[in-house]
Formats: sequence, C-alpha cells, structure tokens
Amino acid sequence: MTAPAPGLISVFSSPQELGASLAQLVAQRAACCLAGARARFALGLSGGSLVSMLARELPAAVAPAGPVSLARWTLGFCDERLVPFDHAESTYGLYRTHLLSRLPIPESQVITINPELPVEEAAEDYAKKLSQELPQGSPLCPCHLTTSQDCLLPMPRHSKGTPSRFSTC
Repeated sequence: MTAPAPGLISVFSSPQELGASLAQLVAQRAACCLAGARARFALGLSGGSLVSMLARELPAAVAPAGPVSLARWTLGFCDERLVPFDHAESTYGLYRTHLLSRLPIPESQVITINPELPVEEAAEDYAKKLSQELPQGSPLCPCHLTTSQDCLLPMPRHSKGTPSRFSTC
C-alpha cells in the first residue's frame, strides 16, 4: 500500500488500512530525510491506538531500509504520562514493549522523560533533552515528522489520582 499524498485528506475503511498507510508514510518520510550521509529522522509518537497500529505495520514498512537507516532515527513522545516505564499508562513503556523491541533503534536515540522527577522538573528535563537532540536550525530534513520542542507543559494531577501527563503543542 502506498502512502497518501501530503496535504490530502484520506479516509480509510479500517484501522488496519490506516495503520498500513501510516507506516508507509513514516517509511517514505524517513527515506526522504535520510538521503544525506549525515542526515537523521525525528519522529514524535503519541499513545492510544497508534501504538498497536505502528507495532503491527511499521517493522515491515521500514525493513527494506535496513538497520543502518534506523540507527539514524530519533524518537520522542508527544503525550507521555509521568509514571514508571513499566506502568500500563506509560506511552514509552508501551512502545518499548510492542514496537521498539522489534526495531534496532539505539536506546540512546529514544528521548524519554525521567519518571523519578516531580512533574515540573520532569517537564523541564524533557524539554532540555528535546532541545539538545533536536536543536532549532538542525539539519533535519524539511519533510520530517517530529515532536514540538517549543512547548512542553505539565498537566495537573487529576483529583482522583489519574497520572499527570505531558503535553506538547
């Protein structure tokens, strides 16, 4: 399946069709960005149903590029919760279990929160990590998909003890 043309609205008949198309789009954008010898590809991942879609489809979509290509990827998370990585609500934990275990992306290129810090400090630390890995004016390909490094806000802890979340905008 080929990815839809950028800028078009696409309607999919099933989550499986959406997942396959999304995986192809990510693979195509990564290939575009990695055309230069020193280029890299940054991808911001959110949680929810995206985890299972990408876990099911992305490994096969990026396999033709090989592990050398994946070694130049940088991953961040757009809606991480401030919980331990082994918690069911951790976006990174879900990706680590379901997707990253199947892709040879170096752990050093996966930008994560520090779940041991208080929420404000964790947000500041994560914003610093993003700005170090994805500095403004970086030579990232203009066709990249990435998390925003301009705004990272801690969300308040809900009254019923629901974990706090980070939000990027």
